[in-house]
Amino acid sequence: MTTIEAPPVTVRELLPDDWPAVRQIYLDGIRSGLASFETEAPSWEDWDAKHTLRLVAESDDEVIGWVAAGPVSSRRCYRGVVESSVYVGASARGRGVGRALMERLIERSEEQGIWTIETAIFPENEASLKLHRAVGFRVVGVRKAIGKRDGLWRDTVFMERRSEVIK
Repeated sequence: MTTIEAPPVTVRELLPDDWPAVRQIYLDGIRSGLASFETEAPSWEDWDAKHTLRLVAESDDEVIGWVAAGPVSSRRCYRGVVESSVYVGASARGRGVGRALMERLIERSEEQGIWTIETAIFPENEASLKLHRAVGFRVVGVRKAIGKRDGLWRDTVFMERRSEVIK
């Protein structure tokens, strides 16, 4: 039996030139129906304006995943609360890419004074729920019929990770 080792993965800042690959991974997630209420990817300008923390996972000079977070509110009292999204390309799943991205996002967020990272995940997206639990997120609750996707009301599992500073 021959074992082929996967090339190493590097997590780095997301650059504007990464957008085509990031957008494609995002579109693949959208098409799955498990990842987002969105049905199309936004323009770079719109996406960029909403995300203050942005990282990509790269292997063999190819972007294979991304994570991003942006403020949940413009109110000063919520300045340390962000909402995150993480997407991994189909060919890179099961290799720890999502975990590497989330761990680096958590590290970067705490360096920037973020005390809470929130996310909302479709209950059917078991891989994402498992990933978020593994990096310290807890379930806050289930939001029943919070939005429509493809004409159907969908629930989301609302999760958060609190910084060690306020635990």
